[in-house]
Amino acid sequence: MYGNLATIPTKNFFYGMDIREEIMVEIQPGKTVLVQLLSVSSPNEDGIRTVFFKVNGENRFVEVKDKSLDIKKIENTKADAENDNEIGAPLQGMLYKILVKTGEKIKENDALFIIEAMKMETTVTATKNGEVKTIILNEGEMVMQDDLILTLE
Repeated sequence: MYGNLATIPTKNFFYGMDIREEIMVEIQPGKTVLVQLLSVSSPNEDGIRTVFFKVNGENRFVEVKDKSLDIKKIENTKADAENDNEIGAPLQGMLYKILVKTGEKIKENDALFIIEAMKMETTVTATKNGEVKTIILNEGEMVMQDDLILTLE
C-alpha cells in the first residue's frame, strides 16, 4: 500500500523520528533522500497534527490525523430544507427548551422550541398544522445551524 518500506531505518520505522533527527532513505538504487524532522504541532480540535520536515534541504509539511487521541466529534443530522416536516435549528446555540411533546397536535405559529445564543432566546414556531412525530435532540444540547430538532406528520 505504501511501497517498499524496507529502506526506512528499523528504529524510525517502529518508533518514528526525534525532533532534529536526520535519516537517509534510499528510494531507488542510487537515489537517496535526506529527511530531517523539524517539528510536530499540537493537535487541533479534529485531532490533526501538522508535521514539518526537510527533504533534501527543502521545507515541507503534511497534516496527519493522530489516531492515538480519542477525539469524538459530534455531528447531528441536518434538516432537509425541501421537507417542511423537518424542523431544524435556525442558528447555532443551545437547545434551551422544547415546548412540545411527541404525539402532540400543533397549529401553525405554535411555539415548538427555544434556542439560546449569546444570552438571547429565539423561539421557533410551526409553519403548518400537524402532529409532532419525533423529537430528535434533547434540551441542553448544543446545536449548529440546520441541525434537525424535530419532525412533524
